[in-house]
Amino acid sequence: MERISSLNNRWVKLASQLKMKKYRERTGRFLMEGLRSAEDALAQGYSDAVCFVTAEAAAEARVQALMERAKKKHWLFLETSQAIMKALSGTEHGQGILAILARPSADISMLLQPLHGHYVLLDGVQDPGNMGTILRTAAAAGCRGLLLMEGCTDPYAEKAVRSSMGSILRVPVYEHLSVDDIERIRTRSGLPLIGTALEGGVPYRRAGTIRDAIFAFGNEGNGVSRDVLALCDRRLYIPMAGGVESLNVAASAAVLLFHFMEEIQDNDLQ
Repeated sequence: MERISSLNNRWVKLASQLKMKKYRERTGRFLMEGLRSAEDALAQGYSDAVCFVTAEAAAEARVQALMERAKKKHWLFLETSQAIMKALSGTEHGQGILAILARPSADISMLLQPLHGHYVLLDGVQDPGNMGTILRTAAAAGCRGLLLMEGCTDPYAEKAVRSSMGSILRVPVYEHLSVDDIERIRTRSGLPLIGTALEGGVPYRRAGTIRDAIFAFGNEGNGVSRDVLALCDRRLYIPMAGGVESLNVAASAAVLLFHFMEEIQDNDLQ
């Protein structure tokens, strides 16, 4: 395993650049930190990853097992100093392992055909932590894709990737979609578009079983935009007590997605 002690190494320079969105988009790569994340990436079949490890991490049995399994997928492992790992890490107390991975490809053409199941549409979500949490929730609720409108935060930013806990690898992410794209997807897929809004909405528990749909969640401050709401076939809201006006968008997504997943499971058992 090659040892690196200079910040001028080409792989270290690339990793540093990938902290910025323009380089993630230009190179088609992103950073993913942590042993479990690296194991997830390998389990998902990722090949040709570049993985930085400290000497301390490389001495651990679990990391050694990862390195052995990754040989078949042509992963490149680079032993780095603690100083370099600290410069590259996005966390205060990391595990001494960080990987450069290729961004998964998800083309809009995959959505322009008859579809089934649950999908999530995010309209103007700005917080990377919310983005990653919704990705994790969508994966756990069995959703088949995440649709991101133009103006959403980058799902491959370090905080979003970290918050997703590996789910960025499990759910196809369709980026930079316009209102016109959403209208085409709604028409061609046959999936109803269901917005989250109090105005014109009904309590989500009165909606019945929804097997196939795109659930739209909006910006942290302003909710789903008027243009997207105009395309919605239905609107739902979550009743709240105590004068609270709204929930965090990630909390709202969790409430609705798990409710409708459980509705389907309950009906299938009857």
